[in-house]
Amino acid sequence: MIAGPTASGKSDFALHLCKKINGVIINFDSMQVYKELRILSARPNKLSMDIVDHKLYGFISGKNRCSALMWSEKALIEINLALRKNLVPILVGGSGLYIKSLMDGISDIPVTSESYRVEAERVLNKDGVNNFYARLQNIDEKLVNNISPMDKQRLIRSYSVWLETGKTLFELRLADKRSNKLPNKFFKIYLSSDREILRQNIKDRFYKMIDQGALKEVLNLEGFDEDLPVMKAHGARELLAVNRSEISLEKAAEITINHTNQYAKRQETWFKHQYNSNYHILNFRDNIDKYCSNVLSLYNKLY
Repeated sequence: MIAGPTASGKSDFALHLCKKINGVIINFDSMQVYKELRILSARPNKLSMDIVDHKLYGFISGKNRCSALMWSEKALIEINLALRKNLVPILVGGSGLYIKSLMDGISDIPVTSESYRVEAERVLNKDGVNNFYARLQNIDEKLVNNISPMDKQRLIRSYSVWLETGKTLFELRLADKRSNKLPNKFFKIYLSSDREILRQNIKDRFYKMIDQGALKEVLNLEGFDEDLPVMKAHGARELLAVNRSEISLEKAAEITINHTNQYAKRQETWFKHQYNSNYHILNFRDNIDKYCSNVLSLYNKLY
């Protein structure tokens, strides 16, 4: 597993490693799952994807919602397929909740149907966030213990599960006896960069995305519901605003780069507390071959 903040070079490192270890790369970036945003989500380019197999990139339309549960179930399938082919599954990304769902075990909580999700959204819009939160507390106070009143997506998920099953997420998690069905443990690599290097990477990457056609790409999102996860991709709303002549490209760049830097900082904080890496690499581009060799040596000792 290769984790780290955005723009730390995870995809490049994974590609180098994959060629040496006979592996397959499996995405766990929550924006790279959406097919509409190849450029803006910084998905690996076609050349990289032709060199080695890449899985779970652009596999779902942004008109839909990819949850950590949906991703983890698909990731489990890809991992086991790779192992049966004697390939090493290399998970790459920066979405902590995705890998947490996998490392902590796959939950058997159902994915609710669209009709129940729509009904939950209708009730939330009718109640307002505070009243909707109180409604969930009345169903089961434990249900919302770890949910912010402003986290609409998780509130809707909780209520839609209750509508469909008659049980709360808390009850379902208590009853879930299924353990993680992975045959091996994770070898966890963490990539990071000096803060100034990372900030420069984020800035350079944004302008590279513009050169590659990100302004045109975001037109794929025109007419999408503003509450969809894909609309939270860094730069999506800002570049749409540029296309509508509502803001300048310079302003969009300033907002997007700032938001991305803030996100990278949150990622670093999350991984520091939630991801106990086996091997931490700082500025891997200094000597990528050395770091790949070190990873392979440590991996072979583990397995």
